[in-house]
Amino acid sequence: MAKFNVGDRVKVLDRPGWSDGGYKIGKWEGKIIEVKKDPVSWVIMKADKTGYNMAFPENELELIQPNSKMEQISSHDGTLGFIDALQQKTKGNPSVDVRLDL
Repeated sequence: MAKFNVGDRVKVLDRPGWSDGGYKIGKWEGKIIEVKKDPVSWVIMKADKTGYNMAFPENELELIQPNSKMEQISSHDGTLGFIDALQQKTKGNPSVDVRLDL
């Protein structure tokens, strides 16, 4: 059975002792976009930092637990999710302050 599901947030595990300045993609985060059936135990992660789709064996990733304090405001990703969230938050309000934490 697969360790991850499509949509899971994950982090690339670091590789201590990696030559030439360390493992460059260690601790990168992303979202699982595909769970491979062949080869088994491999997934495709879309990296937040670059937007690239990257293949990893499941044992080189760890699940990022969602922050229970975060408010889920949309089931969409990206721009559509942002627009959807703003529309939900501003219903009936002629003027709304919006803050983006980056």
